[in-house]
Amino acid sequence: MFEKIKKKVFFWQNPTATDQELILNRHRIYIMPNRSGLVYALILLTIFITSINYNLNLGYALDFILISCGWLGIHLTYRNLSGIGLLASPGQAVFSGELAHLPVHLNNPTARDRYAIFIGFAPHAMQAIDLPGFCNVATTLAITAQQRGWMSCPKIRVHTTFPYGLLTAWSYWKTTQKMLVFPKPEPYPPPLPYLGGDASGTELFTGNDEFSGIRNYRSGDSLKQLAWRQMARQSAAGNDALLSKHFEGGQQKIGSVDMSLLPLHYGLEQKLSCLCAWVLMAEKEHIRYAFSLGPVHYPENSGEDHQRACLTALALYGQTE
Repeated sequence: MFEKIKKKVFFWQNPTATDQELILNRHRIYIMPNRSGLVYALILLTIFITSINYNLNLGYALDFILISCGWLGIHLTYRNLSGIGLLASPGQAVFSGELAHLPVHLNNPTARDRYAIFIGFAPHAMQAIDLPGFCNVATTLAITAQQRGWMSCPKIRVHTTFPYGLLTAWSYWKTTQKMLVFPKPEPYPPPLPYLGGDASGTELFTGNDEFSGIRNYRSGDSLKQLAWRQMARQSAAGNDALLSKHFEGGQQKIGSVDMSLLPLHYGLEQKLSCLCAWVLMAEKEHIRYAFSLGPVHYPENSGEDHQRACLTALALYGQTE
């Protein structure tokens, strides 16, 4: 008997993580009187004792009516939560210290409207949601990302006190969805180093001095290189391919995002923060850059895909998934 109760309490506090839609049923919903409910019970007891002492028939009637309302509230509060489906979607990557947002979908498969459903990461702030019948409502749950790497979502609490506010029906839910957390960028990093060439790090490369022609878009090309006029002409003809302007004869700096170039007295996390700041700096200034972090090496490139790959390597450095 006690072993079953112990297992039930453990399951209540540590729900099994799932990537499927979770349907709230009688095995997952718990209901207890809250503070208002306890005060309500005390008032009922007072009315009952007073009715006995003074032989008040109307007091008995009032007390039993109020007890019936409270008993009915157990069913109504449970029914407001029962049957709701919960499903989480992948969240966007964030930097350490920022708010990570987890998209969550609440599904009401019945025609009955659900009111005052509270959901949130326990024990953080909760948000109230009303669910019309046969409706799917999307919301996001926010939590501060404390550490780089894959962040597992803490357990999520769903509860309601509707309709009387005397009882609380609740359930805990845990999803297998994880959110990627990049290192926090160093606010004042050292200057971005450059590869090869002269002391300034410039190399003879395809530059921006002399216009040479039009070519197909390549990953890493900046918005300034896009041939908007030519793309508009071919779009009118039904061709939506991206085109870039081709320049020759210039010099272009090639950045070097390499951990070995940082001072030795920097700690690991500070080095990763500096590398993160260098990646963002190079992308902001439209500089192509090579990336080197332990066994991970990426040739010089730029663009969203290159930035994502570098930041992901920084986030997962020294960690196992």
